[in-house]
Amino acid sequence: MRNINVKGVNDLGAQQVIDATKIDDNSTLFNVLLHHGSIAKKTEKKLPSIQSLSFRTHNLRDLTISVKEHPTLGYIYKDSGYYRIINDGQVINQKMSSPIGNYPIYSNFSDSRLKQMSNIYAELPSNVKTNVSQIYNSPTKLNPYRIKIDMNDGNKVIADMRSVKSKLKYYPGMAAQMKKKGVIDLEIGAYSYPFKDKK
Repeated sequence: MRNINVKGVNDLGAQQVIDATKIDDNSTLFNVLLHHGSIAKKTEKKLPSIQSLSFRTHNLRDLTISVKEHPTLGYIYKDSGYYRIINDGQVINQKMSSPIGNYPIYSNFSDSRLKQMSNIYAELPSNVKTNVSQIYNSPTKLNPYRIKIDMNDGNKVIADMRSVKSKLKYYPGMAAQMKKKGVIDLEIGAYSYPFKDKK
């Protein structure tokens, strides 16, 4: 085999995919095509963030591996490392020293709440998604569904997990009307107030 190309990777490295397939210069194209199903299965097992994998050949010596990844919905910080969250709140058991890309970090969520929150994030409008920096589970006695969100533009949002999806779409308009950075409270109504000046 002469060339191995990887197409379609966003958060995974091309070399990471090639290593996981165990295809190298000594592999024959015939073998790869004959066993493509089991190679794909083993690779997906090793790299759970891969949704599907397919192989195409050119000139009988070049191979293209096309990868479809599950979309990243953020990262969770635990055991002094970051772990990727993909569809349905599934956490990829692969520790990273720092997150890759512009995705939110989730804090203090139980597994079921993480699944719920990451699914909510997946359905937010893209102009809101790109502004979300960190999402904290922040329940109170009065509201066990309370969350806090740090935005990339410096504002903070307080919201209720049950209504945040429908209310967060108003965020860009509310943020644009604020004269100073502050808090946008979407928990019950929808109002904003500037951060208190530190004396």
